[in-house]
Amino acid sequence: MKLYMTENSGNAYKVRLLLGFLNVPYEKVVLDLQKKENKQPAYLKVSPRGQVPALDDDGRIYWDSSACLVYVARKFGGERWLPSAAADMAEVMQWLALAGNEIQFGLQYGRNVLRGVRKGSAEECQALGRMALDTLENRLQTNDWLALGRPTIADLACYPYVALADEAGIPLSRYPAVTRWLRRLEALPGWTKRG
Repeated sequence: MKLYMTENSGNAYKVRLLLGFLNVPYEKVVLDLQKKENKQPAYLKVSPRGQVPALDDDGRIYWDSSACLVYVARKFGGERWLPSAAADMAEVMQWLALAGNEIQFGLQYGRNVLRGVRKGSAEECQALGRMALDTLENRLQTNDWLALGRPTIADLACYPYVALADEAGIPLSRYPAVTRWLRRLEALPGWTKRG
């Protein structure tokens, strides 16, 4: 199995976390974004959007972090990380939607706007980021995990850019339940450090 990634991609980090928890061996294929390797014809055959991550499992290719998480969870994790029962799966998937919307466009984009990597309005991104963090804080005030009372891909999908919210100009000190949840995740056996 090959994971196409960059070292600093939070979206690739989500997949790396799950592969680590499940102890699934894989080969890292690190792309150089400075050289625009992600926009070259060879990589566009792997990922038509030219983004990371993408996962190649014996010639079957999946692009987008959510697709990769779903694939790895169902293939190697049984029911634990992504259950197959409709209600349980929906409970997990609603958090993947938050990760792909408010967290992505708020926290990730806000971080990049402040770093000068992306054009846009930091204020608009921060408004979305606060909406995401408020949603997480509300859930985590009375729950240890985002779904089903245990760690699932819901937690992994949200973790990377939430952990870097300060870099988007939103202090995590205002979100104590979120901060405790981050520490719980980082204390799980099999945790993969960023980078």
